[in-house]
Amino acid sequence: MPAHAGAEAVPAGCVPFGTAQIPPGVPSGGGHLGLNLLPTFQGANAPTSVELRTPTTQFNRFWDYSLVGHDLLTRPRGSTDPWRFVPMPECLRGQLVGISVDDDELIAIDGSGWIYTMDNASQDPLTWNWTSAWGAPLWSGPGRTMPDTRPNGWALSVSSPWDNQTYADAAGRIHRVGLAKMTMAPALTGDGSRITYADPWLPNDDSYEIGSPLGGRFQSVSLSSAGSTTFVINKFGDMYTRNFDFDSSGSDSIFFSYSWDHDPNRPVGPDGTTTVIQLPAPDWVRQPKIPGEITSAISVHSTGPGPGRRELRVEGHRDGATGFWHKPVEGGAWAFTPAEGPKLGSPVANSSQDRSSETLAPPAPWNLSADLPSREALIDGQLLIDVGLPYSVVDPRMLDSISAHAGPSGYRLEVGAFDPAVSTRDASVVAPDGTRIPVLLHTADGLRFAPRAPGLDGEPRHLVGAIELSAGSAGPAVDAFVRDWMRDSAIAPITLSATEHDLVVR
Repeated sequence: MPAHAGAEAVPAGCVPFGTAQIPPGVPSGGGHLGLNLLPTFQGANAPTSVELRTPTTQFNRFWDYSLVGHDLLTRPRGSTDPWRFVPMPECLRGQLVGISVDDDELIAIDGSGWIYTMDNASQDPLTWNWTSAWGAPLWSGPGRTMPDTRPNGWALSVSSPWDNQTYADAAGRIHRVGLAKMTMAPALTGDGSRITYADPWLPNDDSYEIGSPLGGRFQSVSLSSAGSTTFVINKFGDMYTRNFDFDSSGSDSIFFSYSWDHDPNRPVGPDGTTTVIQLPAPDWVRQPKIPGEITSAISVHSTGPGPGRRELRVEGHRDGATGFWHKPVEGGAWAFTPAEGPKLGSPVANSSQDRSSETLAPPAPWNLSADLPSREALIDGQLLIDVGLPYSVVDPRMLDSISAHAGPSGYRLEVGAFDPAVSTRDASVVAPDGTRIPVLLHTADGLRFAPRAPGLDGEPRHLVGAIELSAGSAGPAVDAFVRDWMRDSAIAPITLSATEHDLVVR
């Protein structure tokens, strides 16, 4: 259900504000200092083991967490020790309805959907602390609700320089996770084709999305996320994974460097990492079907530092035994492990065939076009070539002046069903002689400092992007376009402003 339905206007008042750790915090240690001070849980229905990350069962490298009724419990990971109550502000007791843990952070939501963060979740219990702060600037916003609180439809994702350490871009180049970490809470919204994410450093709105599989139209029934890897499944058991975060997808040019150019000779540091992130962001990867019965309880967790170190798990059955199916996110085959415990999801009509196309939302309603500006412009008497430089290179104050002086190039960009959450879609460039040239239009959301609505409306939405010649395009009109506008390159960076009716390319 949407978190705002019947929500209280503010988070619980006794929860401290602004106590979130200064990222990245200290390295994960898993100490037990203070554990014996926590009261022992004497009730029933606590799980005997925790194998899946769901709204009531969570784990990281050092601790298991469980929400039994409204009681938040913990014990050392994989132990048979008694469950103990997690310390928390008194006004939260009996109020929590969902939890998610990743790396050293835990978030919990109350019945109104408000997000509360417990820091140091991989440290000694004596250091655990809570805050209701969330949002810009820098995790000091007044708090926010989860975009949607449907069961198994939201999760916390954290990548830190201590645990995950590195990630890979679309070209397979390795990058170090920044000291500010990469934290988000993606959630399925609407008909399940929208994945809206809450980021504690961004404005508290629902405008930031991970474009779902198949051009943003795949309708998921469940979602899990960890270490910037998001895992979704539809009602027929079709599954996709994607490595995505605001920072790694091209949206934060203040702290990161990006490039659309496929340069194979980009410098690599002595530690094997690079500093320039290849765009567009890595696309969704379809996972093989599970050869058995499953439920909607899906889970992904980090298994160690480095890209691709993730494991997928799906609750299910085999030969009358309950348990979970599991495989690495990259390669491998599904295997089954029996496990006792209460059912955490609803049955999924798992099909052996790919039925992804049977669960597609309608295309986005925005069909847009824009004149491509000339690649030459006089600015203050100086001739500029390649006005389509990345916006991190061109002074943003010059953009309007560039557009005003560049004039039309004679080429026009046309894109149907434009969804700003999607990273790549098919488009066409119409040449002066009317020839239609197939291209790919890549985009990434821009950095915003104030809230805005999702999708497109009358307020311009600013994006960065690139036009790339589609494979196999050939002919005299294509040759002229590549020579005169693409500057003999297969890809040309641009910036865009889009409304529900208009598109402007700079």
